[in-house]
Amino acid sequence: MFYLNYGYHTQFADNEDLQNEWREAKRSNKIKVVSFLKEKTGYSVVPDAMFDIQVKRIHEYKRQLLNIFGIVYRYKKMKEMTAAERKTNFVPRVCIFGGKAFATYVQAKRIVKFITDVGATINHDPEIGDLLKVVFVPDYNVSVAELLIPASDLSEHIR
Repeated sequence: MFYLNYGYHTQFADNEDLQNEWREAKRSNKIKVVSFLKEKTGYSVVPDAMFDIQVKRIHEYKRQLLNIFGIVYRYKKMKEMTAAERKTNFVPRVCIFGGKAFATYVQAKRIVKFITDVGATINHDPEIGDLLKVVFVPDYNVSVAELLIPASDLSEHIR
């Protein structure tokens, strides 16, 4: 079957072999990131969670702060629910941030500190478990991007 969607040919949309190959490649990339995050940050995350990744220069207009505020809101809503409600209403998500800030950019450093503080709170909350994790990747560079980006399920690079 041939589909036309926004000018892109999607003739492979129903190809199960291709979809299985895609899923296997995605999972393989996510497993690599799970190992990397454990080694670099000490945090354990599950590869079956949605990987929500925002990696770019840390700056107020790049919206990392808005993203982490959204995560705080999600965490607050999760805490208001029972364990059963949380499992029903939320897809497990790993929110991964990375980026560099100019050495003299105080506000960017505050954003990074806030992200890591929020991560420490959420990641150590036994009620939340693997439903939500927040990780800031230290020493972000192109090699790290080459590892993270292929593992992303939700890419927030263009914000």
